Amino acid sequence: MQNQMIIKAEAAIDAKVSPADKQAYDKIVLAGMKVMFSKETHAQLLAGLKESQDPLKTAVDGIIGIVGLLFKESRNTMPVGPMILAGQSLLMEALDFMEQGGMIEVTPDILAEATQSYIETLLPKLGMTPERMQAALGKAQGVMSDPQKMAQFKQQSQGG
Repeated sequence: MQNQMIIKAEAAIDAKVSPADKQAYDKIVLAGMKVMFSKETHAQLLAGLKESQDPLKTAVDGIIGIVGLLFKESRNTMPVGPMILAGQSLLMEALDFMEQGGMIEVTPDILAEATQSYIETLLPKLGMTPERMQAALGKAQGVMSDPQKMAQFKQQSQGG
């Protein structure tokens, strides 16, 4: 990678990975890179990007396709948190590849648009609609504002 903005974005993604999820995350990124740059798929992905009217959307859709393929190959056992972050990391790799190939210039706006498009496209595929996310947030806030429920949660999380 040459673009410092992409390097920093990828470092920020890596920093979000918990120590418990690091091994799964690394495994997903490695598997995704193998798919992206394998002889069988690389030429197909490259042709799709070059022919696209919207290469950024094509890249996002391609990364989501790769992540979905890996999830299916795992028989739906891949942990979702590391999968989402690994997909973001793979997107940074794709943006870097596209920039080095002269297809796009990665600016802060392009980086933000790609990230937002990735999240907005992926989460509904995982069944996470805005309504479900709001409901989960409301439930978490309800637990956190109830001292009795928090005490019970802390006891459960400590194995007690």
